[in-house]
Amino acid sequence: MKACFEALGNQFVATKDKYLYIPFLKLEKIGQQILFKKILLFINNGNVKIGRPYLNNIYILAEVIGHRKEKKIIVFKKKRRKGYKLKKGHRQKMTKIKILSIGRHGT
Repeated sequence: MKACFEALGNQFVATKDKYLYIPFLKLEKIGQQILFKKILLFINNGNVKIGRPYLNNIYILAEVIGHRKEKKIIVFKKKRRKGYKLKKGHRQKMTKIKILSIGRHGT
């Protein structure tokens, strides 16, 4: 059983008991459960359901495992012969979740 869902403007593929890194959820605490309702695609035993744009009555239940930062990305700008150099770094915050279940409401 797999499902493709949308969270914070990004799309992810979820499988039961797998871990995912999604963009930072600042209101969620470690151990808290989250319900994702924007399901784009659902696959179960070869049966494929495609949402237009989303599927009704299907959800993904996940648990927040922790928060972390990704590897640093270095941004370097330079203009030749002008003496201009600029070096900046950025670390994106991420939330690690575990997919607990994928299914329909009421089952």
